[in-house]
Amino acid sequence: MRGRVSEFAAHGEAGARIDRVAERAGVNKQMIYAYFGGKDKLFAAVQEHSLGLLLEAVPLTADDLPGYAGRLFDYLVDHPERHRLALWRMLENTPPTEAEERSKAGKVAELAAARTHDTALDPASLLVFIMALVRAWPSTYGALTRPTFADAAAQRAAVVETVRRLTTP
Repeated sequence: MRGRVSEFAAHGEAGARIDRVAERAGVNKQMIYAYFGGKDKLFAAVQEHSLGLLLEAVPLTADDLPGYAGRLFDYLVDHPERHRLALWRMLENTPPTEAEERSKAGKVAELAAARTHDTALDPASLLVFIMALVRAWPSTYGALTRPTFADAAAQRAAVVETVRRLTTP
Protein backbone atom coordinates (compact mmCIF):
# COMPACT_ATOMS: atom_id res chain seq x y z
CA MET A 1 0.00 0.00 0.00
CA ARG A 2 2.99 2.30 0.61
CA GLY A 3 3.66 2.94 -3.10
CA ARG A 4 0.03 3.74 -3.79
CA VAL A 5 -0.17 6.09 -0.81
CA SER A 6 2.98 7.97 -1.77
CA GLU A 7 1.89 8.33 -5.41
CA PHE A 8 -1.53 9.70 -4.50
CA ALA A 9 -0.14 11.84 -1.66
CA ALA A 10 2.36 13.44 -4.02
CA HIS A 11 0.11 13.91 -7.06
CA GLY A 12 -3.54 13.50 -6.05
CA GLU A 13 -5.93 11.34 -7.99
CA ALA A 14 -5.74 13.41 -11.16
CA GLY A 15 -1.94 13.55 -11.26
CA ALA A 16 -1.20 10.03 -10.06
CA ARG A 17 -0.09 7.54 -12.70
CA ILE A 18 -0.89 3.86 -12.59
CA ASP A 19 2.43 3.21 -14.38
CA ARG A 20 4.33 4.63 -11.38
CA VAL A 21 2.16 2.72 -8.90
CA ALA A 22 2.75 -0.52 -10.80
CA GLU A 23 6.50 0.11 -11.00
CA ARG A 24 6.79 0.78 -7.26
CA ALA A 25 4.65 -2.25 -6.45
CA GLY A 26 6.55 -4.46 -8.87
CA VAL A 27 3.41 -5.54 -10.71
CA ASN A 28 1.95 -5.18 -14.17
CA LYS A 29 -0.39 -2.19 -14.43
CA GLN A 30 -3.04 -4.42 -16.00
CA MET A 31 -3.16 -6.32 -12.71
CA ILE A 32 -3.99 -3.09 -10.90
CA TYR A 33 -6.79 -2.33 -13.36
CA ALA A 34 -8.07 -5.90 -13.12
CA TYR A 35 -8.08 -5.83 -9.30
CA PHE A 36 -9.32 -2.28 -8.68
CA GLY A 37 -11.15 -1.48 -11.91
CA GLY A 38 -9.58 1.95 -12.40
CA LYS A 39 -7.58 4.73 -10.87
CA ASP A 40 -10.61 6.23 -9.13
CA LYS A 41 -11.33 2.95 -7.37
CA LEU A 42 -7.68 2.55 -6.42
CA PHE A 43 -7.73 6.08 -4.98
CA ALA A 44 -10.88 5.21 -2.99
CA ALA A 45 -9.17 2.06 -1.68
CA VAL A 46 -6.12 4.07 -0.64
CA GLN A 47 -8.39 6.61 1.08
CA GLU A 48 -10.25 3.85 2.94
CA HIS A 49 -7.00 2.22 4.02
CA SER A 50 -5.65 5.56 5.20
CA LEU A 51 -8.83 6.28 7.14
CA GLY A 52 -8.71 2.85 8.77
CA LEU A 53 -5.18 3.46 10.00
CA LEU A 54 -6.17 6.86 11.36
CA LEU A 55 -9.28 5.57 13.13
CA GLU A 56 -7.28 2.79 14.74
CA ALA A 57 -4.54 5.14 15.87
CA VAL A 58 -6.73 8.07 16.96
CA PRO A 59 -10.23 7.08 18.04
CA LEU A 60 -12.62 9.90 18.89
CA THR A 61 -12.84 10.62 22.61
CA ALA A 62 -15.99 12.71 23.00
CA ASP A 63 -15.31 13.25 26.71
CA ASP A 64 -11.83 14.70 25.96
CA LEU A 65 -12.05 16.63 22.71
CA PRO A 66 -8.93 18.75 23.39
CA GLY A 67 -6.95 15.52 23.93
CA TYR A 68 -8.46 14.04 20.78
CA ALA A 69 -7.45 17.14 18.81
CA GLY A 70 -3.90 16.88 20.17
CA ARG A 71 -3.59 13.21 19.27
CA LEU A 72 -5.01 13.84 15.81
CA PHE A 73 -2.53 16.71 15.32
CA ASP A 74 0.32 14.41 16.34
CA TYR A 75 -0.83 11.72 13.94
CA LEU A 76 -0.99 14.12 10.99
CA VAL A 77 2.45 15.53 11.78
CA ASP A 78 3.86 12.00 12.02
CA HIS A 79 2.01 10.83 8.87
CA PRO A 80 1.99 13.80 6.48
CA GLU A 81 1.09 11.59 3.55
CA ARG A 82 -2.25 10.81 5.22
CA HIS A 83 -2.93 14.51 5.61
CA ARG A 84 -2.00 15.17 1.98
CA LEU A 85 -4.38 12.43 0.80
CA ALA A 86 -7.24 14.16 2.59
CA LEU A 87 -6.23 17.52 1.16
CA TRP A 88 -6.09 16.12 -2.38
CA ARG A 89 -9.55 14.59 -1.95
CA MET A 90 -10.93 17.99 -0.96
CA LEU A 91 -9.03 19.91 -3.66
CA GLU A 92 -10.12 17.53 -6.40
CA ASN A 93 -13.66 17.41 -5.03
CA THR A 94 -13.56 13.62 -4.87
CA PRO A 95 -16.69 12.31 -3.15
CA PRO A 96 -16.13 10.81 0.29
CA THR A 97 -15.92 7.04 0.47
CA GLU A 98 -18.57 4.98 2.26
CA ALA A 99 -16.10 4.45 5.11
CA GLU A 100 -15.60 8.21 5.43
CA GLU A 101 -19.36 8.77 5.52
CA ARG A 102 -19.80 6.06 8.18
CA SER A 103 -16.93 7.47 10.21
CA LYS A 104 -18.35 10.99 10.14
CA ALA A 105 -21.86 9.81 11.03
CA GLY A 106 -20.51 7.74 13.91
CA LYS A 107 -18.48 10.66 15.26
CA VAL A 108 -21.42 13.05 15.01
CA ALA A 109 -23.65 10.54 16.83
CA GLU A 110 -21.01 10.02 19.52
CA LEU A 111 -20.61 13.77 19.99
CA ALA A 112 -24.39 14.25 20.17
CA ALA A 113 -24.73 11.59 22.84
CA ALA A 114 -21.80 12.85 24.91
CA ARG A 115 -22.56 16.57 24.68
CA THR A 116 -26.25 16.81 25.53
CA HIS A 117 -25.33 19.49 28.09
CA ASP A 118 -24.02 21.82 25.37
CA THR A 119 -26.41 22.73 22.59
CA ALA A 120 -24.59 25.91 21.49
CA LEU A 121 -22.96 24.04 18.58
CA ASP A 122 -24.50 21.17 16.74
CA PRO A 123 -22.25 18.07 16.75
CA ALA A 124 -21.58 18.15 12.99
CA SER A 125 -20.38 21.76 13.15
CA LEU A 126 -18.25 21.02 16.20
CA LEU A 127 -16.57 18.16 14.36
CA VAL A 128 -15.89 20.38 11.32
CA PHE A 129 -14.36 23.07 13.53
CA ILE A 130 -12.10 20.60 15.33
CA MET A 131 -10.96 19.03 12.06
CA ALA A 132 -10.30 22.46 10.54
CA LEU A 133 -8.18 23.52 13.53
CA VAL A 134 -6.19 20.30 13.53
CA ARG A 135 -5.63 20.29 9.78
CA ALA A 136 -4.65 23.95 9.53
CA TRP A 137 -1.16 23.57 10.97
CA PRO A 138 0.20 20.46 9.22
CA SER A 139 -0.88 21.85 5.85
CA THR A 140 1.50 24.79 6.33
CA TYR A 141 4.56 22.54 6.49
CA GLY A 142 4.86 21.98 2.76
CA ALA A 143 5.42 18.80 0.83
CA LEU A 144 6.05 16.11 3.41
CA THR A 145 8.24 18.43 5.52
CA ARG A 146 8.19 17.98 9.27
CA PRO A 147 8.16 21.04 11.51
CA THR A 148 10.76 21.64 14.16
CA PHE A 149 9.83 20.21 17.54
CA ALA A 150 9.34 23.69 19.03
CA ASP A 151 7.05 24.78 16.20
CA ALA A 152 4.96 21.63 16.36
CA ALA A 153 4.71 21.77 20.15
CA ALA A 154 3.54 25.39 20.10
CA GLN A 155 1.05 24.73 17.30
CA ARG A 156 -0.25 21.61 19.02
CA ALA A 157 -0.71 23.54 22.26
CA ALA A 158 -2.64 26.23 20.38
CA VAL A 159 -4.94 23.64 18.79
CA VAL A 160 -5.59 21.87 22.11
CA GLU A 161 -6.28 25.16 23.93
CA THR A 162 -8.60 26.39 21.18
CA VAL A 163 -10.59 23.15 21.23
CA ARG A 164 -10.73 23.33 25.03
CA ARG A 165 -12.17 26.84 24.84
CA LEU A 166 -14.56 25.84 22.07
CA THR A 167 -15.93 22.89 24.05
CA THR A 168 -15.94 24.20 27.62
CA PRO A 169 -19.40 25.42 28.60
